[in-house]
Order: sequence, then structure tokens, then C-alpha cells
Amino acid sequence: MVLKGNDFLARCVIIIVITIDLKPVFKPLFIILLLFNVQALAQLPPNVGFEDGSFNGWICADGTVDNNGILHLGSHGPIVTRHTLFNKENDGGTLDRYGKFLVLCPNGSRFSMRLGNDSVNAQAESISYTFQVPATANTSPYVVAFNYAVVLQNPDHQSFQQPRFVAHIYDVQDKVYIPCPAFDFIASTSLPGFKLSDVKATNSKGQDAVIYYKDWSTVTINLHGYAGKFMRLEFTTQDCSEGGHFGYAYLDIDEGLSTSAISGANYCDPAQPVLLQGPRGFASYEWFNADLSKSLGSGQLLTIFPPPPDNTQYAVKITPFPGQGCEDILYASVSKIQDGLTLKAIDTLYGCPETGVDLTGPSITAGSSPGFKLNYFTDVSETTHVRDSTRVFLSGNYYIRGTMPDKCPHTAQVYVKLTAPVIKATDPEPVRYPATIDITKTFVKQPDITYSYYTDAGATIPLENYTAISLTGDYFIKAKSSFGCEVITGIKATILPPLPYIVTAPNVFTPNNDGVNDLFSMHIEGFVQFNSLNIYNRYGQLVHTSKSASDLWDGKMNNRQLPAGTYYWLFKGVDTYYHQQITKSGSIAIIR
Repeated sequence: MVLKGNDFLARCVIIIVITIDLKPVFKPLFIILLLFNVQALAQLPPNVGFEDGSFNGWICADGTVDNNGILHLGSHGPIVTRHTLFNKENDGGTLDRYGKFLVLCPNGSRFSMRLGNDSVNAQAESISYTFQVPATANTSPYVVAFNYAVVLQNPDHQSFQQPRFVAHIYDVQDKVYIPCPAFDFIASTSLPGFKLSDVKATNSKGQDAVIYYKDWSTVTINLHGYAGKFMRLEFTTQDCSEGGHFGYAYLDIDEGLSTSAISGANYCDPAQPVLLQGPRGFASYEWFNADLSKSLGSGQLLTIFPPPPDNTQYAVKITPFPGQGCEDILYASVSKIQDGLTLKAIDTLYGCPETGVDLTGPSITAGSSPGFKLNYFTDVSETTHVRDSTRVFLSGNYYIRGTMPDKCPHTAQVYVKLTAPVIKATDPEPVRYPATIDITKTFVKQPDITYSYYTDAGATIPLENYTAISLTGDYFIKAKSSFGCEVITGIKATILPPLPYIVTAPNVFTPNNDGVNDLFSMHIEGFVQFNSLNIYNRYGQLVHTSKSASDLWDGKMNNRQLPAGTYYWLFKGVDTYYHQQITKSGSIAIIR
């Protein structure tokens, strides 16, 4: 293929991958040569910080590292498990398994990426980005900052065989790496700024090694004097060359940063101090006034109270750990933001312990100014994100922080109260049939709670006569709060059976019309249904029949008096409680 004139600049990127062995001096282990359309890169290209949620503009490569520590890489586009994007919506509270730091860079960006992973097999990965330094960089400060975090497993190998993370800035036109920043983290016990993880990992070969990590840190790249040049950011990670141990890193670029990596210069509340914060991960910080004539303090944070007049300038001298960046002086101008925005939240959000509550519902922040991007925290200092803001399962105060570009952040507090209705029901005292039990009196009703009654533990079969329970059994009460929480409790109702029935009759009566003992009647107690009473003479002849207890025998048959003597009665009825037949008999003597 032959490219002529401007046609050469109009073509797409040409990539040549060259594998070289620079092991003795630990220089970059690969070179990617790029031919760009210069006109297209007149401005800092978009997505240098992955903020469109993709690797657009970046070149991703992957491959292996051999036993001599030489990388063999080829560009194949991003590999999901080796070039991994994290976003604030899904991963805002996710922690790295070994370092326990956030996988999302705390610089406020929406996306960060992980280069490599904790798999092994001598894997290697790279990612690079080329941009043109603006023409103004020779007359005014131009600073790019990249943020990184590193996790390295430390086996007992030679240094060129160890897991590592390499970062360099390459001057494409002069074909040289700029001296600062440039670092090569090789897994060891003496890495400055690294900490020992309390988590160990054992690989498929049964090998176990300690893990060192470095939390998110920042490196500034002062490109003053490089105006118009193409610069390439290069990052590489690799496992150990023997294939048993891993190394990986997290990356994020402060997109659009052109003057300072100092945060907190714009403040909102004059009653609160201004907190200037230098970039993360440097060995020391020293703060000065604008002309560097007066030292104001040391440490990453500088507290200024009361806030100074607008446009007051401060400077911080940052000194990196050995071999991990460049000494630099950064500047920031303090100014007050006037935005007139409002963020509101309801005072109390009620919910159920089993289902929790959704903090993101639009009704939670109704009446707020439109356009806020909301984040959710469990602490007033807003350092601990709610892991899953769509569902909170613990009662307590939560904090909703609203941010908007070039506006003051606002925070609103909402108290989450997760309570289920409480029913303290006690089993009622036993009663004897035909008395009944009212189970609504077995507990104290609470306001704003509705109650319903059931015959099954799942509360699916309603109980209609819950105020007059007449059968022994287990019964269930469901309480439901006004915001939908339910609880079901059971009680035991005991209905004692009635006392045994009694069916008797006198054995003599005197039907002589003297008003005393003139009629023969049955004595019946209990739940007995009267069916019939038959009277027989000594020969078995039926002389009287009654169908009700009120039909009494007067000693006559067909309205004629029967002679004195012994007669026999036979009673038939039903025990209405147990539903059993009753038959009783006996003798009765007529005396005249």
C-alpha cells in the first residue's frame, strides 16, 4: 500500500507491534508505533478518562510474558476480563478484594478501568492513549494527571520474572520517553507507598504468596514546553513469567485537567473552612502563598478559615516517593460559588425490614432543583457509599449528595425507619362450650395498623367468626402497617367440652290429681335433643308416646286411667355436642 501526500494523514491508525528485550534496565517492554492524522488531534481528544463508558481513543493489547521477562503483545481490542471498565452506578461501593480500596477512582469520575486481573498463566496487558499538547502549553501551565492503584502478588522470583506495573509517557515525534513521570513497580517487599494485604491467594499449583497493594494515587505530568507535540500515555501490567502469580492495576485520567490537580478551591459556604486537597499518593506536600514567599503548612490538606477573597491563589509543592513521579508545584485560585440550588429530602422514609426501602425514588427528593446527580452515603462525612442505593435494609440516617457541574454540592438527610408491626398476642383462657372466644381481645391494637384473621399460618383462609370462636384450634392474626409491612402471629384457642349430659326419670309417681307428683317427666341436663319417650306396660304394650319434653305422661292411656303397677319407659335422643345417639330406659311405678 502506498500513501501519498495528505492521503497519508487521512488514513486510519496503523499499528506495528515490536517485541524487544529491555530486561536489564527495566525499560518499556514493548513499543507501539502510531501514525495519526495530525489535524484530527489539534485538541485533547475525548474519552481520555473513559467517561463515555468505553475504550474509544485507547489502544488495548494483550498477550503473554515469557521466561526471560519479555512481553509478547498484540492489539486485539479490549478483553473484558483484562481491560475492565467500572462505573459509578453499578460499582460505586465495590472494593478491591485484596487492597480493600474502591475500584472506582475517588476523583469523582463516573468510570475507571482495571488493567489485568487476579488470574495467572503469565498474562500481560497494555493500554495506551495518544494526544496532542495544546499550543498554549509553552506560555501557560498545562498539567495532565493520571490516577492509579496497584495490586501485586510477590513470589520469590528474579526481578525480571516478577509481576509488575509499568507507566511511561512517550514523546511520539522525538521518539523518546520523557524522564518524569516514569515508573516500574516490580513486586517486592520494599515498594515505597505500598502496603501488605491481609488477604493471600493460592494458585492452581498450590503456590501461595503475600500481596502488596497501593491505594489510589495521583501523578501529575507537567507538559509545559511540549506545545504541539504528540504524547502517548502507556500502561502495562503482567503476571510473573512462570505463570503462577498475578499483577494488575487500576487507572483513571483526570479528563480535561489543564491547570491544577488541587481540589476544593471552589467553596460554597463562607461559614465553613476551605479545604484545599493536593493530589493523592505523594510522599510530602508543602503549601505556600502565590509567590512562594510564605509557607502555610504541610500535608495533603490545607485548611483556610475564614475563606479568603475570591481569586486568592495558593500553591503546593508535591514530592513523590522515589521513582514514582515528578516533583512539581501546583496552583489553585479560591473562589465562592453562587448557585441558588435546592436539594430536599423527606424527613423519614418508612419501610419493611424484609424488603427495605428505595432511596432513589423520585418522591424522596421531590421539590429539589432539577439536574442534580445524586449519590447516596451511610455517613455524614460522605465517605461510605450505599452499596445498593435502590434497596436499603438497615434503619438509620442516610445522606443524599447532589452534584451538578460548576455548582455547589448539596446534601440532604433522610431517616430510614424499617419496622414491622408488633403483635403481642397471648393464648386466651379456656372456656367451656357453649361459651366462645373473641380473639380480637388477645392483643392490644396499635394505631395505623389493620388486622385480619385466618385459619391457616399463611393467612390465606379468612376466619369469619373471629369474635366468637367455638372450636378448639390454632388461629392466626395478621397485622399490616400503613406502608405495607405485615406480620403474622398465631394463638391457641381452647374450647372445653360441655359436662356429660344427664338423662334420668323418677321410679314412682302418683297420678291422683292431688297436685303432687301427678305427672311423669324426664330429667334432662346438657346438650340433648329429645326425640321420643315410649311407655310400656308389663306385657310390652305401648301405653304412651311423647315427642317432646313438654309432653308429660299423666298415667292414662287413651284418656283412661291405668291401674297401679310397674311400667317401663324407653327414651331416645341425640347428644348434640358429640352428635351421638342416646338410648335410656327404666321402670316407673304408678301408685294410687
